[in-house]
Amino acid sequence: MTNIWALLAAAVGGGGLAGVVGTLITGVMGRPKTRADAVALLTDSALKQVNELQERTAEAEREALAARQQMRELTGEIDAAVATLRTWRSAILSTPGVPESLLVMVRNPGGAINGRHL
Repeated sequence: MTNIWALLAAAVGGGGLAGVVGTLITGVMGRPKTRADAVALLTDSALKQVNELQERTAEAEREALAARQQMRELTGEIDAAVATLRTWRSAILSTPGVPESLLVMVRNPGGAINGRHL
């Protein structure tokens, strides 16, 4: 209610009845526009944040997919290397005349390598 009185006072001081009507119309019409502008601004801001979050999420998903693929490849390479080591170990242990120091190392390979037993 205070705003209406302020508008009326401004209108009367600025030019009579025509000024009052013009000021009232401007005040009434401008108020919803201000709310609409605020809503539009907040909506735009929220959409920008959502879009940015979606882009970051998509990028993180791509990076995770690449990391999983790399882990699968590395796991395959490790499995192949372990298989090779087992073959060599078997060959060394079954070959006559192998120096005792080598046989000791091959018989006791230190337990586990990265959680994998030879």
